[in-house]
Parts: sequence; structure tokens; C-alpha cells
Amino acid sequence: MNEPTATIPFFPLSVFLFPGEDIPLHIFEPRYKQLIDESRELGITFAIPFVIQQEIQGFGCEVRLKDVVAEKEGGNMVIVVESLAIVEISSYEKHLGGKLYPGGRIRRIPCDEPIVSDELMDLINSFREQFDQDFLASCEKSQISRKDLIIALNLSSDEKYRFICIPEDEQKETFLAGQLRYLSMIRTQEALLGDDYGLN
Repeated sequence: MNEPTATIPFFPLSVFLFPGEDIPLHIFEPRYKQLIDESRELGITFAIPFVIQQEIQGFGCEVRLKDVVAEKEGGNMVIVVESLAIVEISSYEKHLGGKLYPGGRIRRIPCDEPIVSDELMDLINSFREQFDQDFLASCEKSQISRKDLIIALNLSSDEKYRFICIPEDEQKETFLAGQLRYLSMIRTQEALLGDDYGLN
């Protein structure tokens, strides 16, 4: 994780994870069975380039094999992977080093910058007061990062990818503010529906 660039295997999917997030995957293709077998034996990491309409995009995540949940005859598996880093995809090879699986060159990019917008911090504090006092409770107020907020908001893979493609820091925080406002609106509607139900 110290080197900024590396050549690693690829497992392209419509999945985008921030560091610390995990997800179960069903493994059945021979090329990815080979990849997971090598991950188990050698401890190698691999990248999940994000896929939109069957096209590999410019960013993805680097993951490690966290657990093999189930194995079936023939080598099919259910596994869990954990994200280690956000990566930029620099190159693609259909068969990495003669293997069945693809791979290519990646560059690890930071994603844990602290939130600097006073407006966004005010929205976070307001959400805590109105809806959920435990929202981001594990983070020190002065050390809440964009990554922390993204995970707490439970954004979809498409939304996470949209965020990582935003070029400017100010625009990134404006995007997150919009997501938090939307969640606040949903929580407000839920509370109103709950009140209506109680009155009937």
C-alpha cells in the first residue's frame, strides 16, 4: 500500500467500495476462480474497476479477500472482499502475465481528506440533532473525512463513482451536502408518515 502505482489483477464489476467497506461476491467464472485461488494462497490484492454498461471506467477500488463464505463442487465460491483503496485505472490487459484473469496498472488516490466546508459540518450537526445522534459518532468533530460521510450516507456504487469523478474539492463537498439534504428530507417524510399513522 506504500507504492503510488502498481500492476495488479482486475475483477471488473458494477461495484464501487470505499476503504473499509466490504461486499459478498459469487465466483463462478474460471478466470476469477483462478484469481481468488491465488489471492488465498499468496495474499495478493486485486482491483475492481467500476463498470457502466459493460464498459470499464477510469476508477475503481483495490480489495483484499476477507473471507470465503462457501465453496461448492466445481470451485464455485461465495466470498467477501474488503476495500483497501480507491484507484485510478491506467491500463488494461485482457490476460495479465499469461493468467486467465485480466489486470493492469493502477494508481492509488487519497479519499480520506477532512471535511472543510462549514456548511457541510452544519448540516451534519443538524442531522445529528434532528434525526440520529449516533450519526458519525465514532469520528472526532474536527476529523470527519469525506470518506466517513460517504460510508455513513450509504451511497450507491453509482453515487460513489460520481463523487470520485468530481474534480474540485468544493464541488465534492457540495455534492455531499446535497446527499445529506436528501437524506434529511427522507427522514422528515418518514417522521410525518409515522405521526399520521399514530393519529389514525
